[in-house]
Amino acid sequence: MGSAASVRAIGRWDDYVAAIPETQRDLIVGAVAGAWIPVELAALHYAACDSLNLGPDVIAANGRRTFDAIGGTLFGTILKMAKAAGVTPWSFVEQLPRFWARSYDGGGIEIVKLGPKEARARIVSVSLLDSAYFRHALRGLVVGCLERFCTKAYMAETHHGRPPGTVTFRMQWA
Repeated sequence: MGSAASVRAIGRWDDYVAAIPETQRDLIVGAVAGAWIPVELAALHYAACDSLNLGPDVIAANGRRTFDAIGGTLFGTILKMAKAAGVTPWSFVEQLPRFWARSYDGGGIEIVKLGPKEARARIVSVSLLDSAYFRHALRGLVVGCLERFCTKAYMAETHHGRPPGTVTFRMQWA
């Protein structure tokens, strides 16, 4: 998993591995970034990440690091072509529900335009959103994607947990 590599990069690998139940450790540690894993294993992975008690900005930086490491490889050519073709941050943001459907099994995302350079994204019915690590890493990953089409992007969590598996983010860009 890409986020496990980010945990290793900040020197918390041993703590992370120790927090994974021994019966599932080999399955989680051996998982390959970009491969489908059952949500139960992903939940154990993110619980181990949560146990590290990292701050939101550190976690978002890890999400960004994950995007830079695997997103550039997976989407690099497509992103370069899209930017050359005049894709704007809005073009990307409007496609987030489609990207979500292709990347995650379950849940959904709604995008609401708040202004010319501002949007609200609400993600629902995703149990992994109950993990602070998952939410903040997702924020960093989306900012990494968004900044391929603008100078600077910002994304803040404005609401989570009611109902469980729900989060709302506010996105802005320049």
